[in-house]
Amino acid sequence: MNKRHILSIILLCVSIILAGCTKTAAVELTPITVQLQWIHQAQFAGLYAADQNGYYAEEGLAVTFVPGGSNVDSLSPLVEGSAQFGTATADQILLARAEGKPLKAFAVVYRRSPAVFMALSSSGITRPQDFAGKTIRTPAPNAATLHAMMANLGISQDQYTEVDLPSDVEEFASGRIPVWGAYINALALSVQRAGYEINIIYPDDYGVHFYSDTLIATDDFIAKNPDLVRRFLRASLKGWIFAVENPDNVGPMVLKYAPDADPELANAQMIASIPLVNTGEDFIGWMKPEVWAGMEQTLREQGVITNPIDVQQTYTMQFLEEIYGK
Repeated sequence: MNKRHILSIILLCVSIILAGCTKTAAVELTPITVQLQWIHQAQFAGLYAADQNGYYAEEGLAVTFVPGGSNVDSLSPLVEGSAQFGTATADQILLARAEGKPLKAFAVVYRRSPAVFMALSSSGITRPQDFAGKTIRTPAPNAATLHAMMANLGISQDQYTEVDLPSDVEEFASGRIPVWGAYINALALSVQRAGYEINIIYPDDYGVHFYSDTLIATDDFIAKNPDLVRRFLRASLKGWIFAVENPDNVGPMVLKYAPDADPELANAQMIASIPLVNTGEDFIGWMKPEVWAGMEQTLREQGVITNPIDVQQTYTMQFLEEIYGK
């Protein structure tokens, strides 16, 4: 057997070994469940991009997304262990900590809140003072924002009625429920695209400055699986950077999880989200201690939080600092 034949055999053996390694790596992807707080839509574009562009797989993860909704308790799956990661608004996490739920944010997606309240222009409702005596569609993620905004104006919760309804453009347009809590980059955008003229009330204008969607896990999971959290976050941030830079790619990605979605609307939603995600300060995902402290203070002043909590235990900068560098 000459040297050429020996070299060929060696190369063949190496290729077989490498192929076996590839198969093993594929089999050994760590399964991860992510509980979303809402139904599948462009709100979670960065996570979809991380999945479909292979960023999670590059980190050794096989991710499954579980949709939420108005009638879904999206926090219990993390506490009970059926989901490893989740999304929730920052005020939800503060409230959860006050209730003894050991949930913690390790990045913030929406550094500016998309939460708004809207009414048909024909209703004459132009400010939160006009909400008194009205029925307000208030999904769970909007509740704390509404309560804080109204309390800032001296309007107690018994002066208005809250209901939780699914996102429905025609139901909003009917006027049966005059005020709707919504996201500026979701239902409010759909209503405007449908041709309805609306008045939009921004809680930021009334002293309520909240982070919105965060990436979360339990204290115990983070403590026991720091490398897994780091890998998940690294891929997720990469996905959000892609979504911000390529908003017209978001529509087809959403269709994979929501086949009936409107891809053009999804692209528009992502475009509307860009200034909320990429605020031009620090990094995508970055959190500021003073913002967390301000949110906790606002909720406590308005009586939304009454139990003592250590706000510094509500979030961790560990993984953002490791990924971006201090």
